[in-house]
Amino acid sequence: MSQIVQPIETSHPTGNTAAPAQVQESAAPVGESAGSVNSGANQAEETSRPKKRLDRVDLGLLFVVLVWGFSPTVFKIILQEMEPLTFVFVRFILLCCLSVTVLFVRGRRGGRAWRIERRDILWLVISGLSGYGIYQLLYIEGLNNTTVFAAALMAATIPIWSALILAALRIERVVGLQWAGIAISFVGVAWFLLESSGHSPEGFDHALTPRQLLLGGVLSLAAAVLFAIYGIVNKRLAPRYSPPELMCYTLLVGTLALAPVGIPALLSQHWERVTWHSWLLVPYTVVFPIYLTYSIWNWAIGKRGVGYVTLFNYGVPVMSAIIGFLALGEALSLAQMAGGVLVIGGMLLARSGIKGRLRSRRSGQ
Repeated sequence: MSQIVQPIETSHPTGNTAAPAQVQESAAPVGESAGSVNSGANQAEETSRPKKRLDRVDLGLLFVVLVWGFSPTVFKIILQEMEPLTFVFVRFILLCCLSVTVLFVRGRRGGRAWRIERRDILWLVISGLSGYGIYQLLYIEGLNNTTVFAAALMAATIPIWSALILAALRIERVVGLQWAGIAISFVGVAWFLLESSGHSPEGFDHALTPRQLLLGGVLSLAAAVLFAIYGIVNKRLAPRYSPPELMCYTLLVGTLALAPVGIPALLSQHWERVTWHSWLLVPYTVVFPIYLTYSIWNWAIGKRGVGYVTLFNYGVPVMSAIIGFLALGEALSLAQMAGGVLVIGGMLLARSGIKGRLRSRRSGQ
């Protein structure tokens, strides 16, 4: 997936979407770029092509949902032997090694590598902090100070925050069907998770104090906002950087941001507790949940836009439950299934609204 197609862009108040790039860039709202403005025609053209049986963007995002739904089970195994911050920093060190190697090989083969435009430096830093550095700290600490239910519910607000930011900055137009689908899916996720928490066994979550629960909820919500910002910033960067470039630059930023807490965590870790079983799982946690899936995520944002892609966040807790039911024999109630149906129905409704907007844009050109 070395090729990025530019993301969806909304028409400007003037209605002129065919103007030269120089004119559009000067009139673009905050957060847009000339490259992304010119991408509207490309995406409209994509929607006009004959429909295929399998949509590679949707298939890629479903793969992301599958990996993100399965990965917490793997994390739980490793976290029995490795401290959370140690685990996070080990992953990011290995991710940096992987991303630098991939980009080095790409450059040796004649591909673009190590060419950063000055105007993008700030955006790359924001992307690295919002998607990796600060986001990981908030996510881990939030999860440590609240229940799994609360953390998952806060993560389910990512599509809502994305839509609000997109609409406020006029980066993408959010249509009525999209808002309705987002709301239905959120209700479905809340219902699904509430039913799940009702079947949870007694555990450490019940020892948390009200102050910890409040702190954890706030941190988890802040992490959701940051991940929404990550997708929106990458919408600007995607037209100019391939997935290997974007992953490498932002991972380096995120790892440097984690270093002040990651290095002490490495030094305080009791390494004798970490068995070979955990070390065998670490490569999976490096390649799949972050490097491969984040690359697909950013590629999909370049193809369909932030509002479309973030809808798939709703599918992660549902996928986790399905995997738990099939692989671990965990309970799956009828009420949870009903919540899952609401999630999928809301996603399909919002998806149809976005695709309808693209078709109407093309017919109006």
